[in-house]
Amino acid sequence: MVLRIFSGVSHIIYGILTLFHPFYIQEFSRYGFSDLQYLIGVVQVLCGAGLLVASKNLKISLVSALILALLMAGAIGTRIFIQDNLLQSLPALLYFGLNSAIFIKILKD
Repeated sequence: MVLRIFSGVSHIIYGILTLFHPFYIQEFSRYGFSDLQYLIGVVQVLCGAGLLVASKNLKISLVSALILALLMAGAIGTRIFIQDNLLQSLPALLYFGLNSAIFIKILKD
């Protein structure tokens, strides 16, 4: 439950920052995803919230964890493609692992 809360809150914050913060607007341009920035931000906020409703609806949390893991897999691929270093790629790697673990744990419950 603690991991779901951590991941959920983190993705809500990052999703909001993605929508409004100038740094993230520049980053999405660097990634080549300016046209998808708002969609990705909204999906992160919604899926982050989906992880937080875990005690009431595990199916929503399961789907949310899967979508966030897939987003992070895409982020890893993007970081590799644009040749970011390991330190720059580390958040995507860690959140991919975290959301994958959450998905597997919910699936087993």
